[in-house]
Amino acid sequence: MNYESPLICDQEITGPNAWTSTDYIDPRQWTTPLTATDIAELFAALAYAKTCDKELGDITKDDFPLAALGDKLATVADDLVLGRGFSVLSGFPVEDIPRADIELMYWGLCTHLGPAVTQNGLGEILVPVRNYGNGGLLNASTRGYQTNSALPFHTDSSDIVGLLCLQSSGAGGLSSITSSVSIHNELLRRHRELLGLYYSGFYYDRRDEQLPDERPYYRNAVYVWHEGRLSCRYYLRNFIESAHKRFGLDLSDIERRALDTFEEIANRPELKIEMTLRPGDIQFLNNSVTVHARTAYVDTEEIERELLRLWLNPFDGPTPPPGFATFREGMPARQAVR
Repeated sequence: MNYESPLICDQEITGPNAWTSTDYIDPRQWTTPLTATDIAELFAALAYAKTCDKELGDITKDDFPLAALGDKLATVADDLVLGRGFSVLSGFPVEDIPRADIELMYWGLCTHLGPAVTQNGLGEILVPVRNYGNGGLLNASTRGYQTNSALPFHTDSSDIVGLLCLQSSGAGGLSSITSSVSIHNELLRRHRELLGLYYSGFYYDRRDEQLPDERPYYRNAVYVWHEGRLSCRYYLRNFIESAHKRFGLDLSDIERRALDTFEEIANRPELKIEMTLRPGDIQFLNNSVTVHARTAYVDTEEIERELLRLWLNPFDGPTPPPGFATFREGMPARQAVR
């Protein structure tokens, strides 16, 4: 981390992103269904984008024109950046459509929210979330999107993560979301003595995706208070533990207590919202103000769970200070893949 000594927010935060589960009891509060007109507009934009003769990652919002749906997406962006910090689009077309067309339509839709960034050491910008069969998170080279194991509460690196459900699982895979602003409020009320640890941060394992001249770990704060705005990044706890085990980095008893406390608060029923993603759902989350988790899931011979993930940063969104959210602008690629 390169930013100056952290300022700690010492007052309770109110507003739309400091929500609890009782604020959102009906999925219709966070779900925007796509209409037949919206879907027709998507297919028209798909046809136009194909005439541009560009690679997927070079397609811009101008290459994927959306009129009425673009206005609807602007409302989604407001919900993500200025509001509660999560939103679901339902009814995205995924059945009986070529995979390449699904990917291009999903990419084109997301270009209206902000620019995408790379997600791994291969430089991939669109990542399948499924069971890769290379073991759970105890495998030091496995990332969260590559396993069917349960994922505890965490954030991704970019400001916004989008997850398009292509196929839900045979069993499991329940998604949970909690406001990291509400977690901070509870820490302030009940565990003020731990706050400095979250602002100082923890070491994380790079999971063998670093460049040859880079360290195999990095340090990142959980919270930062910048220009009157609280931002959060809480990456997978497993990566903290493996950085400690693999590289001998300090992890004290009080730091473990801080991690346990954060996750216990995030998992409280009165704070978290649970949802099941179904084919055609796109879940958008603001990593600065929410944390998310997923239960383990089981594939069958007939049903294999798969989602498509995009990392992006919203147009005109607030930016954290330099040195916070280490891979917000994307992960350095050892090999360019588009």
